[in-house]
Amino acid sequence: MQSINEIHAKIQAEYRRIQSEHEMKKNDARDILYSQFPRIEEIDREISGLAVSNAKRVLDEKITPEEAAETVKREAERLRTERFDILKANNIKEYVPDYYCKKCNDTGYSDVGRKCGCYMKKIREHMSLPGEKRDSVALKNSTFDKFVLDYYSTDPDPAIGIAPRDMMRAVYANCSRFANFFGEGLSGNLLLCGPSGLGKTFMAGCIANAVSDKGYLVIYKSSYKLFQFLEDYKFGKIDRDTYSVLYDAIYDCDLLIIDDFGTEFITSYTQSVFFDLLSTRLTEEKSIIISTNLSFEKITDIYQERVMSRLQNEFSVLRFAGTDIRAIKNNK
Repeated sequence: MQSINEIHAKIQAEYRRIQSEHEMKKNDARDILYSQFPRIEEIDREISGLAVSNAKRVLDEKITPEEAAETVKREAERLRTERFDILKANNIKEYVPDYYCKKCNDTGYSDVGRKCGCYMKKIREHMSLPGEKRDSVALKNSTFDKFVLDYYSTDPDPAIGIAPRDMMRAVYANCSRFANFFGEGLSGNLLLCGPSGLGKTFMAGCIANAVSDKGYLVIYKSSYKLFQFLEDYKFGKIDRDTYSVLYDAIYDCDLLIIDDFGTEFITSYTQSVFFDLLSTRLTEEKSIIISTNLSFEKITDIYQERVMSRLQNEFSVLRFAGTDIRAIKNNK
């Protein structure tokens, strides 16, 4: 893995390459337009020269600065109208680059000067561990607009007293609110719990993408791979210089998502490092989302009361209900 500066340099070089391609296509389209309609080229040159020519007249004291500004405005409007009429009469549309990211026009930065969500996702991709490529593809397809309530029954569940669909509607509302207001003092932490196959991983992915889109760094790891990485890093099974960026990001990123908590291989080190990671991020008010199939009793058995206490007191608990969605899809 590269250093953070190398990662930024590589991403910025990629944006420069993409912008260069857009500029080349734009110039090619302009040259074709000029060859077909020489008058448009003349108009563009006249517009670009208005400010200079009128500034010279001001310096020669032929007109006042106010008169110059009015002249530039009036002439530019006249020329743009003529240009528009030529294009309209010939049914020609101006060339518009086909940007990969419509939010930043492939610059990597939003209009407020912060890194765009597409930039943050590239950073996240550079911090992937071996074997995570398939996971990253699935993560890209997790968006709130693809969440389907129809998979959840409208019949009341005796175990919870309400219909799974009503419960999941509330889960969806809370998760989308978390993502929409992330970074505005209302984020906190989420514990997504319930049996497997109910959409916890999908919902965590929706939040990851939405928060990344706002320009925040999100690290999303399965519990098994996360703790295996931390253990390998701790005991020198992997090169620390190579993976120091990812290690630091796990503790420092804006949002850490731990998926499938409980699937990790439990050791004394796992128990210790999880409590340390939890305590460090909570103390520094760094948000965490944890998804798990485990009951609170099982978590307490594995990670002891001190961990369960943090989860119950520092996290908003969202319980998932319903029937295994994968089984429903397979039976169709």
